[in-house]
Amino acid sequence: MKRWMFLGVLLFATVLCADPIKVACIGDSITYGLTIKDRDTSSYPAQLQALLGAQYEVRNFGNSGRGIYLHSWRGKERRGYRYMPEHQAALAWQPDIVICNLGINDNGEFLKKEREVPGTFAQDYQTLLADYQALPTKPKLYIWGKLAPLAPGQKFYRSPEPFLMQTELAKVAAATGAKLIDMQEPLRPLLMTAFPDKIHPTAEGAKVIAQTTYEALTAPAEIPVALPEDIAGKAEVWLCAGQSNMFWKLGWCAKADEEAQATADCDIRLWDFMSGKWHKITPQNAKDWSAMGVSFAIRRAKASGKPIVILYVAAGGAPTEAFLSEEVMAALDEQGQPKYPNLLKIVTNRKQIHENEDFPCKWCAREYPKRKGNKTEAYWWALNKLYREGIAKVKHLPIDGVLWYQGESNATVNVAPDKPLADDYMLETLLAVIETLRPNADAPFLMVGLPVMNRPWEPYRAAQKKACERTGATYLDTFSAGLGEKNNVHPVNKIPFVEMAAEAAAKAL
Repeated sequence: MKRWMFLGVLLFATVLCADPIKVACIGDSITYGLTIKDRDTSSYPAQLQALLGAQYEVRNFGNSGRGIYLHSWRGKERRGYRYMPEHQAALAWQPDIVICNLGINDNGEFLKKEREVPGTFAQDYQTLLADYQALPTKPKLYIWGKLAPLAPGQKFYRSPEPFLMQTELAKVAAATGAKLIDMQEPLRPLLMTAFPDKIHPTAEGAKVIAQTTYEALTAPAEIPVALPEDIAGKAEVWLCAGQSNMFWKLGWCAKADEEAQATADCDIRLWDFMSGKWHKITPQNAKDWSAMGVSFAIRRAKASGKPIVILYVAAGGAPTEAFLSEEVMAALDEQGQPKYPNLLKIVTNRKQIHENEDFPCKWCAREYPKRKGNKTEAYWWALNKLYREGIAKVKHLPIDGVLWYQGESNATVNVAPDKPLADDYMLETLLAVIETLRPNADAPFLMVGLPVMNRPWEPYRAAQKKACERTGATYLDTFSAGLGEKNNVHPVNKIPFVEMAAEAAAKAL
C-alpha cells in the first residue's frame, strides 16, 4: 500500500474511532420534554442529537420543576437542580458541552429573594456551574440568557421576573465565560400555537429550541465591535439613533454636494448596525449615509479636531420601544413598583407588536405585518429589536454622547382620527430611552424636538421637554426655531437641525 493511501486510511479510521463530543442538556421540564408524547425522538435534546449527528452524543438530564435557588423548596423536597440525581449523573458523565435551561421555576421567588439578598440568583447559578467547571473535561458552558416565553393564561405570564432575571443571567455569563442563548425571540412567533399548557412547548416548539441551540453550538464566535485601531483612544464617539429622519440619507437632502465634499477634510468613521461594518466617510460615499449623522460629524470634527465616530442605529418608522431593553421596560423602583408601568404591560404581554393589545402605536401595529420583510424599516420595529441588534452591540464602547431624532411614531396613534397618545405613556418612553441609550449621567443626550408639521404633536413636544428637564438631557426646540415643513414629515433641509445639535454638543462637552 502506498504511503499516502495508508495515511488516508489511518486518518479515516481515527475519525471513525474518535469519541463523540458529549453534550449534556441540564434543566427543568422544558429540557425533560414534559407533555411531549415521544420524548425519545421529539424532546429538544433528542432533536438536537439529530441535527448534530454522530460526532456528538446528546443526553437529556432534565428534571421537571427544578430551579436555581439552593435554599428553595418544592413541597418537602428541594427545588434546586444542584441537589437532583440528574445533576450528579451529568457530572459523572463528564460532558464536553453543558447547555443549561433553568430559571422559569424561580418565578414567584425571584423578587422576594433578591430583595432579601441581592445577587443570590446569580451566585447560586454560578455555584451550580462551578461543579461543571471543576470537571477534567472543562466543558464549554451555554445558558439560556432569555428563557422560553410563557403564554397567556400561565400564572407568571405578566410577571416582570423573567425579564429581571436576564440581567442576572448576563452577570452569570460574564463571570463564568458561558455563552448566552436567546430562547425568547425564536419561540415568540409560536406563543399562541405551540404552548398548549401555557408553559411547555410542543414537539414543534422543541424543534425551534433544538435549531436555536444547534446554531449557538456551531456558529463561529461573534467578535465584539471595537473601534478602528488607528483612532481608538483618539476619537469622539457619538451614538446617532432614531427613525426615518435619522435614517434619511444625505443624498436626499438639500446641500448634499457641499456636505459630502466637506467630509474630505474630516476623519469620520461610521459603524452601520445593519451590516455590522465600519465605513470611512468620504465625498464619494457620504451621500449614502445619514444626513443627520454625517453633517453632525463634520461639525464636531471641525470643532474638536478629532476623528469622529458615528454609531448609526436607525430605521424608518421605528417606535421607541424597538430601542429599549426588556430589562429597562420591566424595571422596578426602590419600592418594588414598576418604574415604567405602561412599558411593563407591553413587554410582559410577550406578543408581537401587531398582536400586543397594550402596544399603543397603532400605525406601527397595523403596518408591521405588511412591511416586516422590509430590512430598512418594519423588520426592525419589533419590541427590543433595535436594542438587541444595534444598541447592545456597541454599548460597551466609550460613547461620548447621543444624538436622538425619533418620536413621529410615538407622538400619536397615527391612524384616522389622529390624536396624541396618553401623556404618561409618551413621557415613559422618553425617560426609558434616555436611560437605555445614555452611557452615563454626565454624557450629552441631544434630543431633537419634533419640528413644525400639521400633526397634533404639541403634547409630545411637551413630554420631550419634561423628560429632558428631569434627566439633564438637552432638548433641541426645533419647533420654536421654526424648523420643519408643514406638509412633509421629512424636512429636506437638515442643516439647521444639525447646526442646532452641533452647537448644543459644543456647550455640553
